[in-house]
Amino acid sequence: MKLRKKKFLGMFLLVIFFVSFLILQLNFAQQVTQEEQEEKVQVKADQDKIIPSPQNIKESTGIYVFVAWMWIAILVLIYILSLKIREVDRLLKLRFLSTEKK
Repeated sequence: MKLRKKKFLGMFLLVIFFVSFLILQLNFAQQVTQEEQEEKVQVKADQDKIIPSPQNIKESTGIYVFVAWMWIAILVLIYILSLKIREVDRLLKLRFLSTEKK
């Protein structure tokens, strides 16, 4: 019975997803006239292009240092997690946490 309810719920959510996706694809907004489009293109052409890059060598070095620190932190956390997993495996082999006491 639970499996049938889960399948029904899954299909229901899938149908809602696809229906909402199709509704969002429809264009309910008013059409933009040709003059308005030309004005928008001219405004975009007048704006300066923003290039996302470091301004000097100090900022460039700062980015590399930040990325290096992030990777070092990730590797340290993975190492600590592996040590914790090894300790739990060791306690499991010793049956330290078992409910049956001698």
